[in-house]
Amino acid sequence: MRTQDTVKYGKIVDFINSYFLDNGQPPNIREVAAETSMTSTSATRYLRRMAKEGIIEYEDGKQRGASTEITRSVRWGARCIPIVGSIACGTPALAEENIEGYISISTEFMGQGKHYYLRASGDSMVEAGIDDGDLVLVRYQEDANDGQIAVVLTDDGGNTLKRFYRDNKRHLIRLHPENNEMDDIYVKDCKIQGVAIKVIKELE
Repeated sequence: MRTQDTVKYGKIVDFINSYFLDNGQPPNIREVAAETSMTSTSATRYLRRMAKEGIIEYEDGKQRGASTEITRSVRWGARCIPIVGSIACGTPALAEENIEGYISISTEFMGQGKHYYLRASGDSMVEAGIDDGDLVLVRYQEDANDGQIAVVLTDDGGNTLKRFYRDNKRHLIRLHPENNEMDDIYVKDCKIQGVAIKVIKELE
């Protein structure tokens, strides 16, 4: 196998996996072609060759007929959401960037958009029903409305999960912990990295 083909094969497999995990279905031929800078005819030829060599499975003639070992492990109509480390629910701390694993979840349950899970750490959000160790489903977005629970990257480089408010009078951002024993955190600037929409927890 030529080195060029090996690189192209790897790129196609990575794209099929990432597209499926984000959309709950495989990419079509045109999308594979666009991602790999090929014509649809060339993309089809590559998919047929990869299927013949056992790299993927491909239903010839079907627009979304390509699958990999990873996509076949996730049922159709579901998405595989990464668990991206943990995030502090106390003093802001840098979130781990490594992916701990994946959870398959129905697209109907989750809704549209790009999502990820964070593992809560600490007790500052307990009155919002988020306890230490809970998995928080986050919809990725770069803005939040007042009162939403947001994943926030603060101006000192720390990540935290707090209820988000704009203090227009003081020209500051107020990050409110849902714990009566803790004080609000005020920052001059921050970056929103998503909004919490659901919580998965262990029941005793």
